Amino acid sequence: MSSIPNTPGGRQWRKFGALGRGPWRGFAGAQFPFRAGAALGLAILFSGAGAGAVVALAPAGGLRAADGLCPGDGGTSARVVSVDERLELALENGIRLKIAGVDPPRPTPGDPDLDFRARDRLAQWLVGQEILFRPLAPGPDRWGRVVAFVFAVAPETTPASTNGPGAAQLPVGEALIDAGLARYEPSAAARPCRSALLAAEAGARASGLGLWADPYYAIIAAADRLSFAEKAGSSVIVEGRIAGIASRRPRITLYFGPRRGGDFSVTILPRNSKTYEAAYASLAGLTGQTVRVRGLLDTRFGPQIEISDPDEVEAAGQGQDAAAPGSPVPR
Repeated sequence: MSSIPNTPGGRQWRKFGALGRGPWRGFAGAQFPFRAGAALGLAILFSGAGAGAVVALAPAGGLRAADGLCPGDGGTSARVVSVDERLELALENGIRLKIAGVDPPRPTPGDPDLDFRARDRLAQWLVGQEILFRPLAPGPDRWGRVVAFVFAVAPETTPASTNGPGAAQLPVGEALIDAGLARYEPSAAARPCRSALLAAEAGARASGLGLWADPYYAIIAAADRLSFAEKAGSSVIVEGRIAGIASRRPRITLYFGPRRGGDFSVTILPRNSKTYEAAYASLAGLTGQTVRVRGLLDTRFGPQIEISDPDEVEAAGQGQDAAAPGSPVPR
C-alpha cells in the first residue's frame, strides 16, 4: 500500500492497484468514506481505463451511508444497463434516471472528451449492478427522466462482501461530486442533500480533483470581465461581494458593483408571490457578504445569471472580489 500526498490532484487515502495516467490523472482517485457499524469506510479508486473501480478500507468521515438526510430506505431496486455522457442512467425496466443534484461535466476547450471519460468511470461502477433509487416527483420531467436520489453498493475487493445482505449503500450523486466527476446542481429536488453535496464539491475543488483540475472550471471572480466574455452561454460559478439588492416585482436583483450593465448581477425570479416574499427575506441580509452563484451566464446586457431559487446563492466567506459594502445600487 502507498498513499498520495494531500496536494492538488490527490488526497490522503489508501489504495489498491495503479493510478490512472495522462489527462485522467485528476480523476484517478477520491475517498468515499461512510458511516458503518464497524466505524469503517470505503475508498473508491476510479483507476485507469479498463481497470474498473477498486476499494480499500479507510477511516469514516466525509460521505455518509444512505441513512441521513438522503436515506435509501424504501427505494426501488433496478439494474443499470447503460450510462450516457449526461451521467443519466438507463435501467433494464426502461426508466431513465437523472441523479438529483448532479451537474455533469461538459467538454472544454482544453479537454473535449471530459464528459465521455466521466461517463465511462460511472459506467465502470454501475452498469450491470443493482441500484436503489428514490423518485423525487410523481412522474417524469419534461425530458422523460425520473429525477431521483440514487444509491449503490460500492464495488468490493472480495465477491463475498459484494453480495452481503447488509451491504451499505453509497449516495451516487455525492460520490460523483466528491470525486470531481460532477458539480452540484441546485434544485428543489436536491435541497434535502444540499449541505452534503456542497461539502463534497468543496473538498474536490480544494484538492483539484477531476474537472476542478481544468482551468475552464475555475470559479470566476465577479470583477473578472475577461472570463465572462470567454464563458458566455455556459454554466458557471461566480464568486463576489454583494454591493446591493433591489426588489422590483416580479424580480429581485443582486448587484456586485455600481455599474448596471457593466458589473455582474444576479436576477432571481421566484415562482409565485409566496416564494417571492421568502426569497427576498432570505437575500435581504446578504448585502456586503461574499457569495457564490451558479447558473447559465448571459452577457447580452452585461454579465448576469438568472435563477429561480435563492438556494442557488451560497455563502462563500471572505472572497477575492473587491465590490465594497455600501456601493451604490444601480437604478
